[in-house]
Amino acid sequence: MENKHVVKAANLNRIRRILFKYGSATKAKLASESDISTVTVNGLVKELVEAGEFIGGELIHPKIGRPSVHYHFNYNFEHYALLSIQETAGKLHIVARIVNMRGDVKLAKDYPMENVKIDAVVDAATEILAEEIAISGIAISIPGKTVGSKIAVSWHNALNGWDLEAEIGNRFGIPVHVENDANLATIGYCKAMKIPESDYVVGIYYLPMSMPGASLFHNNQLFRGQNGLAGEARYLPQLIGQDCASSFAESVQNLLEIIGIYNSLLAPHTFVIHMTGLSQSELMTRISEDGILQGQPNEAQFFCADSFDEDVMAGLQWLAMSDLAYLT
Repeated sequence: MENKHVVKAANLNRIRRILFKYGSATKAKLASESDISTVTVNGLVKELVEAGEFIGGELIHPKIGRPSVHYHFNYNFEHYALLSIQETAGKLHIVARIVNMRGDVKLAKDYPMENVKIDAVVDAATEILAEEIAISGIAISIPGKTVGSKIAVSWHNALNGWDLEAEIGNRFGIPVHVENDANLATIGYCKAMKIPESDYVVGIYYLPMSMPGASLFHNNQLFRGQNGLAGEARYLPQLIGQDCASSFAESVQNLLEIIGIYNSLLAPHTFVIHMTGLSQSELMTRISEDGILQGQPNEAQFFCADSFDEDVMAGLQWLAMSDLAYLT
């Protein structure tokens, strides 16, 4: 009996995943894509329609054969609150959105953080959750990193010690996920550009005249290392103990050296670079002129992302839905 339940749950998730991907499909297409029998698919679809996850749509009349019903994924079945703690002109603020499962924005708000205290984030979450739209989970991006559930490294150390998962999750009884903004920007870019999940992706976040960070994303997972410290590129031997680069040119040179190190050690398929002021063409020219990758066997592709903040939001969407088994 238990095995039957396990098989059924797995089949439901396969059907969910397929319709989530395509948006709409007939039972025949669902059966073909999932390798599940049409009889079984009929029962699964009926159950998902009754639950409200699928929506029965229009009757399609093909030129040959019997008419069939198109079923649609109900992307409004769940909604999520995305909170991004961002810096603008030297001050933090919270960009908040309510989105459905497709990422359609239902509500957008911006909250200033006059005082950088955890209460500002809790208050923003409280206001968002007071809206008429039911929220299934909250995803929060931070300019920092967590060890366990507490923030240990952050923007001017101002967020250190915060436990947003406990403070908000325990108060409202819904899942809360917290992640570093640079990690999420890499993930968001990968999702937006449909980079294959099987690819090894190195993301490098480097604000000019600041210190760099890196992330590794593969098979829908981040490689975090011990205590989540993987990717702290500022501690590479040539950078450790140094102040921020004094010029854009110096930052770009540092970036090229970091690329050489990660390309040699990790041999990724793809590099995703978030560096304000650096274009795709300029990056490729500098890589060619510098010759830092010459002699290295791994040939990666390179992308310079246009919008860090929007990529973070796309990453937050992924984070908010990370509990859904059929999307992992």
